[in-house]
Amino acid sequence: MLLGLWSISNIIAILGGSPPIHTSRTTCKEILKKSGISDKDILVDLGSGSGNMVVVATKEFGCQATGYELSPYPFLMSVFKTALTKRARVHYASLHEAKLSKATVIYIYLLPKMLERLESKLKKETLKGTKIITRGFPLTGFKPTKVLTLGKEKTKVFYYRKH
Repeated sequence: MLLGLWSISNIIAILGGSPPIHTSRTTCKEILKKSGISDKDILVDLGSGSGNMVVVATKEFGCQATGYELSPYPFLMSVFKTALTKRARVHYASLHEAKLSKATVIYIYLLPKMLERLESKLKKETLKGTKIITRGFPLTGFKPTKVLTLGKEKTKVFYYRKH
């Protein structure tokens, strides 16, 4: 049963444009630390996978965090991981359904095609000053404030602030 759910999840993710790629909690912590996140922030993770970024944001930095995930297996994993965390929420929903107007930090780890589709949503729905973090690939319509190579995976992380 779990193998079937995992297989279906991978098919949904791949057809949706972004295969599941794990981000360790250590890397999540490093990414968020470099962003200057605090307990006053509201983080939204678009394509939150198994919930590591949401868990780290709430437990390590004390902020409120919400994840959006459409693949069933990672979503269920994130529900399990966040069950006892009051400041964490995960939604079984497309990232296009995400509510961004109250977010102060947005984290995205998706392929370039998906990032391209998200840019107009980010420009339209986020407030001035919102921090946007992408891992692996840049947003072409935004100018990064810094680009770092982080984590044991040595991936590029792009930091932006909406003007």
